[in-house]
Parts: sequence; C-alpha cells; structure tokens
Amino acid sequence: MYRVPKTLWSLPLLIAAIVYLGGCAVPPPTQEQAAAENAVAEAKDAGAAECAPEELAAAESALAKGKALASEFCSELEARRMLIDARAKAEEAKIKCSNMPYVPAAGVELKDIFFDFDRYKIRPDAAEVLDENAGTLKQNPDLNVVIIGYADIRGSSAYNLRLAQRRADSAKAYLVRQGVDPSKIKTDSGGETTEFAAGSTEDAYQLNRRAHFVPTKGPISQRDKVVGARIILVKK
Repeated sequence: MYRVPKTLWSLPLLIAAIVYLGGCAVPPPTQEQAAAENAVAEAKDAGAAECAPEELAAAESALAKGKALASEFCSELEARRMLIDARAKAEEAKIKCSNMPYVPAAGVELKDIFFDFDRYKIRPDAAEVLDENAGTLKQNPDLNVVIIGYADIRGSSAYNLRLAQRRADSAKAYLVRQGVDPSKIKTDSGGETTEFAAGSTEDAYQLNRRAHFVPTKGPISQRDKVVGARIILVKK
C-alpha cells in the first residue's frame, strides 16, 4: 500500500502559511507616522489646544492608535489608514486656527474700562484699571493685547463705529504712556452693541460703553481685522 510522504502532508500547511504571510506583506507605515507626528506638532505650535481643541484631540487619538497598530503583527494597513486620518485631523486644526485673527491667552485677565456717554476720554476709574493692565502686560513680555472699543446703541451705526474706535485708541495711548510697547497692542472697533448688557436703561448703556481687552499669544498682524463672529472673547 502506497503511503503519502510526510513532507506532502505538511505542504498544504506550508502553502497556507505563505499565503497568510503574503497577505500581511505590507511595508511599515514609517513615512505616514512621521508625517502625522509632524502635523500634530505643527497644530500644537499653532495654538490648536485653544483654537481647535476637538480637532487636535481627534488627531492625537488617531496618531496614538496608528502607532499602536504599527507595532502589531499584520496590522500595518490599518495603521497606515489611522495615521493618514491623524494627519488630516491635524491639518484641519491648523486651518481652523489660521482663520482666526489671534489666539487667546488662557489664564490671563485684563480688565475692561468704561466711558461716559459720547466720550472717549479716560476717566479716573478707568485710569486705575489701565495701570493694572499695563503692569500685567509689562510683567508678561510674551503677552499681546487686542483692545476692542464699543458704544451703546444710541446714535447712528457709522458714528458709533468711529466713537468705539476712538475709545480703543484712547486706551492704547494710555498704555503706551505707561511703558507698554505699542507693537504689542492692536485696536479695533466693535461699534454699537448690546453684547454686554441688553435693554435701554442707563445701566445697560454704561456696560456697553467700554473698551474690551483680549490678551493674546503670538504676533499681532496689523492687517487682521477683528470683526463679528471672529472675535474670541475671554470669559470673565
């Protein structure tokens, strides 16, 4: 009786193993991992932790999963997909941050000042606040500030836009006299507003006649225009 050689019995197993390993023969995602890591690092440098936290978190999560999969047997393809997704999320974060005129500085508070009706002269109570703000700015050399002037709703929109700008400029001039570098200050006008207090009472009007201070990180471009929904307020 003919007996099948033992080597022939093991041949199907050998073929199956070759097919299996061949299916996993995907190069490690070295380039994809490096690209994802660089993109995440650039997003962090762009301030994504504050201006695009959800996108940055998604990028970091995908990067961590991709790196973990890259070290597992026969998971290179899924790792590559995850790393590509991480890079895409990081790019989204960078784009979102680049569309913002400035990055708010967390953990720093600069107080607002208020004005009399139809005036932009600095009042004594406002001067005390500006002295404090000047001290904070000088103690934090990496800190910049955007000053946004506002007016109450009385008067024409065009007039209030100009008045609000004069209020912001007046606040800047005071800070400069106190020794703050003018290149670290940007001013803008928010015009008339009910953002800080709604209604037509004198108390509401007073709260809206203000210069609002937003501490920022990074350089301030004088070409940037801070308007409408692009204004990012530091909550007090």
